[in-house]
Amino acid sequence: MTRQTKLTALLFSVILLALPLFADTELVKLDNTEFSPWLSIARGEDVTQLLWLSEPGGGVLDGPFQGPMAFVTDRNGNLWAGDTLNARITAFTPKGRPIKVIDLIKKAKQAGLASDPVLADLVPGIPGKLLVADVANNAILEIDLRNAPPRAFRSSASGSGSWLQINQLHSDQQGNIFIEDVASRRTIILNRDGKPFSQILDGLLGIAVSRSSRVAVLAADEKLPGIWQILTAEKPGKKLQSLAFLRDDEPIIWAGLQGYDALNRLHAIYDTTSSRFYVSIAEDGTIVRKLQTAHTDPGYDLTRPDWLDANGNLYSVTISSDHLKVLTLK
Repeated sequence: MTRQTKLTALLFSVILLALPLFADTELVKLDNTEFSPWLSIARGEDVTQLLWLSEPGGGVLDGPFQGPMAFVTDRNGNLWAGDTLNARITAFTPKGRPIKVIDLIKKAKQAGLASDPVLADLVPGIPGKLLVADVANNAILEIDLRNAPPRAFRSSASGSGSWLQINQLHSDQQGNIFIEDVASRRTIILNRDGKPFSQILDGLLGIAVSRSSRVAVLAADEKLPGIWQILTAEKPGKKLQSLAFLRDDEPIIWAGLQGYDALNRLHAIYDTTSSRFYVSIAEDGTIVRKLQTAHTDPGYDLTRPDWLDANGNLYSVTISSDHLKVLTLK
């Protein structure tokens, strides 16, 4: 163990002992709850459908990029699905009617990209914009919903605007774009015009970004197995401070950040051997909501199986019998 790792572990232990009790998820008890069915979308290439690859027995093929890779629910309750294999984005009303279809191959060509795009993630940018993580071109494709020409932001050869692969995207209300690059283990930041910030978030992956640019990240420690700490910084590059701890009666075997809602509440998700938990955390570290559900199998390997909208409502997907079902937990 390096000297820095030892210091980090010591700091983690000291913070754990000094942390106020209200920031500890173990102290919040609750009953089980269940997701409710919301939309059901058939498998196929029609504009009313989404496409995924199935084995002869009906199961979805293992591995990423075998089906839709990202979902967004907007303020009007419409679902935007990143339909990777059909190379498009389709928006559905809350009743499942398609209201907009975006041809990603056409948009990529208009933006000057050489290859047909492969969507890995989808996030809203500034109002009227969508941001697509395109792993085929290693680029960010910005789509204007008011039909202005699309733009592509590419990796530079070196420096603070260089990335090896795009794993996940985030954005804030200023239009800044946060690119998680697992290959180089860092997050790169671009402004709304694709110009890189000098600040690089080295070692920060699996982050959440609020509308005001607050950054959150999870940290685990080998001396405290089954316990996760949430750290936040007011702005990128500012010092990370402890916000809360995730722990439960059983050790936590996996944890992730879902993101921030419009009220700056941070939403986290974690699994124990018996249950899945969804936690909402206020800016002062108070646990304002904790929900417990049974483990669900989405049916295929997608980037982010659970997501939330601006109001803090939770969504998930599952695939069975040639139908993708969108579930909600409000």
